[in-house]
Amino acid sequence: MHRWIILFGLLLVAIGLGRYYFADAKQPMVLIPAVLGIAMFVCGLVAAQGTMQMLATHVAALIGVIGFVGPLVALFEDTANTAAVLAKGLTSALCLMFVLMCVNSFLEVRRAHKAVKNTDEKEELNTDIPDEQNLIP
Repeated sequence: MHRWIILFGLLLVAIGLGRYYFADAKQPMVLIPAVLGIAMFVCGLVAAQGTMQMLATHVAALIGVIGFVGPLVALFEDTANTAAVLAKGLTSALCLMFVLMCVNSFLEVRRAHKAVKNTDEKEELNTDIPDEQNLIP
């Protein structure tokens, strides 16, 4: 999952920097997707180390939720500026895809843990049953 986190972080940075350099108004507010992307990129690097993988992935998912809701709310305020609407819509859609991928990944991990736990319990039950050979006097 850490590769996806890094990729989505880089895409958000590209959206933020692209909007800043190709827009008419050079305002610092247009760099918000880039800031979210940098934070997500750092989470991806931390998750790649493996020591705090679960924490970094959950923080990246939270950043994705913020990146989805924030631009979505602001999307309908400024409909006259086409570049702003496009960038906000793209940021929101990209973050929504990322959050859905995170939720799917979390569910897969939970299913895998449950399957391992069930097989471990079955093995414990099988070892508790005495062999038929031991029952014959």
